[in-house]
Amino acid sequence: MMSSNLTRHRRSRQLELHLERLYQSVFPSVVALETHFTGPENRDLDRHVFHDTGVFVDPTTIVTSAKVVGRVFADKPAADGSGLHKAYLAHTIVISRHRKPVKTKLSAVSFSHDVAVLKLAPPPEGEEQISYPHCTIASSPPSEGHVLLAILHMVNMQFGMMPGHVRAVGEKTFKAKAPWPLDNKSGWMEFDNTQFNGGFPRPWSDLYKSEEDIVGRRSAITGSPLFNIDGELVGLGSWDVAEEGSSHPVGFAASLLPIMVAVEYAKNKKPGDPIVMDNWIDQDCYPDDSVRILPFPSR
Repeated sequence: MMSSNLTRHRRSRQLELHLERLYQSVFPSVVALETHFTGPENRDLDRHVFHDTGVFVDPTTIVTSAKVVGRVFADKPAADGSGLHKAYLAHTIVISRHRKPVKTKLSAVSFSHDVAVLKLAPPPEGEEQISYPHCTIASSPPSEGHVLLAILHMVNMQFGMMPGHVRAVGEKTFKAKAPWPLDNKSGWMEFDNTQFNGGFPRPWSDLYKSEEDIVGRRSAITGSPLFNIDGELVGLGSWDVAEEGSSHPVGFAASLLPIMVAVEYAKNKKPGDPIVMDNWIDQDCYPDDSVRILPFPSR
């Protein structure tokens, strides 16, 4: 028993050290995003500016969550869910660790799968395009039990790391339902982001015994990249579920395929092609370019 515990301790310590090195290697590609919801169509009346996380996947392209850059509203919804659906898209500014704010243009967004692709806006005349460090998108999804590392912007250019495990990909291990307007059948990656336990995930069967679907909510790590053990992007934090009285949410991330599809769509999109990829959304609104870049506050 003592030998087994010692071996487990050594494995846990080795994993912790590897994750610390992994964080240092992928951290430069992760940025803070500041989104501005302005204009008469804005319905987030209590707040107009939000701060979230994104990640560069090439020197000028960022991926994040659709919820970071837009909202969907249903006007006069019918009982069957039909009605006029409008997407309201925000202006987004990317802020690197050097705190040089740069405007972006939204290139593609899928509200059903919670993925958005942003491109850096062209620089002012006479200035060179800034090139940012970027991560690599994985070629295949992770499997159950694989270790993940999420990196999130917390506040004022302070970032944190959150290790976890893949619990399932493309299915759910308990009765959970993605919140509207997400597609519940999108192939979400379910992961444990709370009790990492040194590489040995704890069972959750005692926490999730509901016979009814538990409707999810926006996650605290929405838009944050999830990396595999090799430092490749495999998901984007989206939503989570916590049973009443439980402090241990289970997270769900946009999985690899929707990310790859959105990036490819943005890459090959022709002038005039819609930004919003969801064909059930009837209208989209992109406010005029009136957002001013202000200096990011010091710590």
